[in-house]
Amino acid sequence: MLPLSARRKLLEFLEEDWSKGDVTGDLIEEKTCSGVFSVKEPCVLAGLEETAFLFEHEGVEAKALAKDGTRIAKKSEVLRVRGSNKKLIAMARTALDVLGRMSGVATACSKAVAVAGRVSPKTRVALTRKTLPGFGFFDKKAGVLGGADSHRLDLSGMVLLKDYYLKFLSTPKKAVELAKAKSSFSAKIEIEVKNAKEALDAAKGKPEVVMLDNFSIPQAREAISLLRKAGFLGMVEISGGITPENLADYASLKPDVISMGSLTHSAKAIDFSFKIL
Repeated sequence: MLPLSARRKLLEFLEEDWSKGDVTGDLIEEKTCSGVFSVKEPCVLAGLEETAFLFEHEGVEAKALAKDGTRIAKKSEVLRVRGSNKKLIAMARTALDVLGRMSGVATACSKAVAVAGRVSPKTRVALTRKTLPGFGFFDKKAGVLGGADSHRLDLSGMVLLKDYYLKFLSTPKKAVELAKAKSSFSAKIEIEVKNAKEALDAAKGKPEVVMLDNFSIPQAREAISLLRKAGFLGMVEISGGITPENLADYASLKPDVISMGSLTHSAKAIDFSFKIL
């Protein structure tokens, strides 16, 4: 079931388009009819639960014909709706946008997970917080449906000492030690570093994760080797500049995590259509 915050956000999306009415819809007589949503290209489906919620909230019957997280073929029907023709027409665009965006993220994640998995089965592909404002929850959910790791959902998810925090926190080691002293025992601590020297210094503080940010492949290979030789037992994450084209090369280094902003900031929306029956 969708959390309350997600339901509220979806209704805000609908209100954005519909709050002042549908002046074109006012031209037609209200009747009960049916409609169907179909996909125009193969994809990993996501957003069906959200779309069904929108229609059901407005008193429209919604019947799912597929399941979120599954691969569906071109021209597959995914959702049938029945109710007021005025409501169906007014809500269709919002529904199509949610389906298209979420399925686009899920599909991109599924492809990335497959690429990394062929080279390094134990490496997790993760999302970042580079999402659309207001759409973070849905992007993260779509990514998980596509097989990726959500990473932190928001700023409260973990202590992540990025480079701009470190400008105010002395050395990487001391930053980790400060985070441990001031955080709950339940909080995971990750630190972002920009070179192998910083990685080794950070490792002395024993964070749960060291993130190698914007490392070239040779630099990342060296840093991972040095960390392991130094006895670092935490996770190593590679982030920054990872694309579908170079993902396999980074995965060959066998990091614990590869996080990719491109899975959300550059995800191509999947093309869906809506038709009145």
